[in-house]
Amino acid sequence: MDYLKILREDPDLADEFDSLFDFFLLDELSPRDDADGRCTFSLPGMAFARDGSGGEYHLLEDGSIGYNSSEGETGRLAENMDELFSLLVNCICWQDCCDAKQYLDSKTLEEYGQKQRVINLEDIDVDIWRRVANVLGISVDKELAPVLERFRKATQRQPLYQCVFHEDDGSLTESYGLMFE
Repeated sequence: MDYLKILREDPDLADEFDSLFDFFLLDELSPRDDADGRCTFSLPGMAFARDGSGGEYHLLEDGSIGYNSSEGETGRLAENMDELFSLLVNCICWQDCCDAKQYLDSKTLEEYGQKQRVINLEDIDVDIWRRVANVLGISVDKELAPVLERFRKATQRQPLYQCVFHEDDGSLTESYGLMFE
């Protein structure tokens, strides 16, 4: 499904999606924010959405989806748009699902994902969440472990998606990955 097209053609839905998932869709693919030439990325790509803190979602050359935060984290989130939108809608705030220690087995991962979802559902209108998911054809009643496992695999796939920041003193600072230990 072409989620970007659906959101672009329905501004009200796009506004609801942004308010639920902190995902502001750009009008078109755009150059990534490279901090005035100070950031270089390991893979070619274009920005297609931003979040409220200055992070960007990138469509990478191979069709996978990368993310570059304003806090120095960069990585691949999903192998394609379908996986990205499944992650966004099912996990509500995917950044809350980055604790690598919880990815031990399916049972632990499911409990972790469900706990994070319950916490995040307290802050949103559940009826709007379900309606948006329905309009986009994304089930929110399936297990979360498979969604989160695809996310984890994408963050680990080689070549890693990374950003290098060129400091004033000439030194280089590599981005952190999206998973934390």
